Amino acid sequence: MQHEHLPPAAHASLLRACVQANAPRRHAVKTLALLLACGASLYAFERRSPWRGWKADYRTGVNQRRVVTLDDGTQLTLNTSSAVNIAYDGAQRRIDLLAGEIFIATGKDTARRPFFVGTPHGSLQALGTRFTVRLHQQYASAGVLEGAVAVLAGDGAQRLVLHPGEGAHFDGTSCHRQALAPYGGAWLDGMLVARDMRLADFLAELSRYSEHPLDCTPAVANLRVSGSYPLADVGAILDAVSASLQLRRNTVTRFWGRQIVRIELAAH
Repeated sequence: MQHEHLPPAAHASLLRACVQANAPRRHAVKTLALLLACGASLYAFERRSPWRGWKADYRTGVNQRRVVTLDDGTQLTLNTSSAVNIAYDGAQRRIDLLAGEIFIATGKDTARRPFFVGTPHGSLQALGTRFTVRLHQQYASAGVLEGAVAVLAGDGAQRLVLHPGEGAHFDGTSCHRQALAPYGGAWLDGMLVARDMRLADFLAELSRYSEHPLDCTPAVANLRVSGSYPLADVGAILDAVSASLQLRRNTVTRFWGRQIVRIELAAH
């Protein structure tokens, strides 16, 4: 090096100057590394416990289910990544769904208070019933197994009464009646049931129960999946589906360590 023969004092001064000059760069690198680590941790935490449910009365993490019995005897079951608030008073009984999906079997209230479920897209009034409610990105859905449920879309101006075997999609302005999705309640028994379902749709549903997002390449998206799968082991489901369709699963790591499990054509 060119400064090998400098006097010791000058050599020490040069070393200090180099250290000081590189300090901002090292600080920036350390800061970036810390941000990436925090980002990965926050992403993983969000997958396990959605932020909307942090302060909820009851909540579940990824692939957890929870059964709660309320004061009036109503049985509430929360599906994966779900959160609710309970608001019972002298005038009404109300459950606010903040995230995910719930099943409700209403109890017999001695005070005969009306029973409501609130969502960001409208409310429902239970009329002595067993039913499910689920939040989607742009709407909510409900399905009735027993009794009747009135859907009050938006401000409640539109009222639609559902009976056993019926469901509805509703948003802030409208609601639409539809047949109850077959096997939609299989999650209550810890199962995912598919009958001739597109692989892309199957993975979108299964992704709700996975620590990592699931998807597939466009080349295999329209392949069909059928079967009954225990949700306790998502990895085993992916292996079984991949084997039956002669595909493979591949874990792709994205920015800040975010991992996506992708189903694709098997290499030959």
